[in-house]
Amino acid sequence: MGKMHLMQLIEINKKSYLKNKFPYYFYKQWHDPDEYSLRIEKSYVVRNGKNEVETPVKTKTTFGQKSKGVICPDIHEYLEVVNSLSKNPDEDEMLGLRIKLTSNTLEKGGDLMKKYFGGVEERRPPDTLMKDKDPVEVFFTDKYFCDLLKYFPVSPSRNYLNSFLEPYMENNTEYIVPFIDELCNVDVIIEPFHVMGRKMIGSMNMDMSYISDLEKYVLNLYKSRKNIIPYKEDIIDCLASKLKRFSNKHVLQRLNTENMLTISKIDKGIIWNYFDGIVRNLRRIEWYFQKRGLEPIYFNMDRDDYKETFGFDSINLTRTATHPGNYPEREHYEQLAKEYVMIRKMKDMRKRGRIYDWI
Repeated sequence: MGKMHLMQLIEINKKSYLKNKFPYYFYKQWHDPDEYSLRIEKSYVVRNGKNEVETPVKTKTTFGQKSKGVICPDIHEYLEVVNSLSKNPDEDEMLGLRIKLTSNTLEKGGDLMKKYFGGVEERRPPDTLMKDKDPVEVFFTDKYFCDLLKYFPVSPSRNYLNSFLEPYMENNTEYIVPFIDELCNVDVIIEPFHVMGRKMIGSMNMDMSYISDLEKYVLNLYKSRKNIIPYKEDIIDCLASKLKRFSNKHVLQRLNTENMLTISKIDKGIIWNYFDGIVRNLRRIEWYFQKRGLEPIYFNMDRDDYKETFGFDSINLTRTATHPGNYPEREHYEQLAKEYVMIRKMKDMRKRGRIYDWI
């Protein structure tokens, strides 16, 4: 939770971070030391049928800054719409609307992306863009920057990534062993389980009796660092926002819809299971920490101080900057969240709340 908000604060504060696009690649970002508006992104990818890691590099624009890069003569209509909305001062109360709009997880951004490029798992670049081009160069370097802006200025789906990349994070994380110190040499590691070779966040059924050399090595690094577990005190707001981002291919196949208002009329059990999973994921992180001797620092995303916890100099970003906002379904979603909390007798999303809800 709160990853996008955190990444924007990291950029504002000139920090570096490591993240991943599971199960295909890791990437790290840091500021260009000579140009604040630019960020460097280095990816760690493995091509289909290969076992060697490649490390292509591209540049991005720092959150809240204007691009000073190449001027491209033609851009996709989607970007023209985003640009027009960005110029409307009534659309948002602070910097960065353009980045918000190009985020799939937010109300306006998600709707625009779906309109122009399809759902998250449907997006693939047109043949016009990809003809005679190396997809690694297209998506992980600056070589075809203007072509991307013209034909496909969004991230491709995992299904498309699977057509040219090995999903090595699934079973072959050892490929990154030679790069492990380089990967971890950042200010913030986001989703830190993957880099130690764990597929997911400490499933309760996972065999904890086995620990790889990679996991041991990374755990020792983590024990010398601050290990933060974010959580929402406002459970209703958290769960309602998660409904806005619901996507499940099995539900779609069975009910022919992913619309939560429709699903709530057919089978609320689907929604309760979805909420249970959100809560379990947080508690599994705590469970893993306990089993491996990591000391957690809890961060209340509704009240705690980013400056104090993360050591940021600037927190010039409202807490609601990456919140879905007042979308049309919000009242109904909040009602569903309230019903769930009442049924489960939930008082705290963290593991300590299990004495009441037994999740």
